[in-house]
Amino acid sequence: MTASLVDQQAALFGHGCPTKITFGTGAFALTVTGDICVDGSKFGILPTVAWKIKNEPLHRAVEGGVYNAGSAVNWARGLGLFKEFSDIASFEMPSALSRNLVFVPALSGLACPHWDRGACGLWIGMGLDTTAKDLTQAVLEGIAMRASEVIAAMGELTSLGNLISIDGGLTKNLYFNRFLANALGKTVIVQESPELTGLGTARMAMRGAGVKTLPPLSALRAEIIPDAPLSQELRQRFSDAVSRAKNWK
Repeated sequence: MTASLVDQQAALFGHGCPTKITFGTGAFALTVTGDICVDGSKFGILPTVAWKIKNEPLHRAVEGGVYNAGSAVNWARGLGLFKEFSDIASFEMPSALSRNLVFVPALSGLACPHWDRGACGLWIGMGLDTTAKDLTQAVLEGIAMRASEVIAAMGELTSLGNLISIDGGLTKNLYFNRFLANALGKTVIVQESPELTGLGTARMAMRGAGVKTLPPLSALRAEIIPDAPLSQELRQRFSDAVSRAKNWK
């Protein structure tokens, strides 16, 4: 054996950049902090080891997660809110958040930076004119907003730069990617490969075996520059909804 990595660290190495978010069942963000062990407890962020390669210095990172990402979308599909994933690739209406419709994807509680297992999923702002597509639009936006909370907490601890690399099945959704870029206020790099854990493990194994020249990283599917960063008012609206979802059970 020439390498041993856990899932998210392998994905981080596969991205080949300092900061990444993987959107699978949940969403997990990591950023490399070099050889510095950062105490993120004040902001709900977890310190972790990124990797250690032979005699090279230990690389550290900080990590934050969202319990429900792809699982929230699959749950909405199971409710019958949409049939095919292509049905939710675009929306005619402005963002649900801008229309006062908010979804908090706390279906398994709230992870970073809140750490509240008593929180529950919440739609708020519904009216008689709310449609199934509106609700699904709010689900996608809620996942992006939760990811932006994690990245904002990380930004209190270390400089993240202006690029965030993303992978995972949810990144096939063009609307989600665009909204995420605006929620983060950063350029989003969408990887061509939806799953970089395997690539990261293979590249690390090659390093462990002494291979000097590694194969190219995954191609980029898109680079999305925020074109309408969210206002503080909209961010506060989501934060208010999160507060209402907390400590429900």
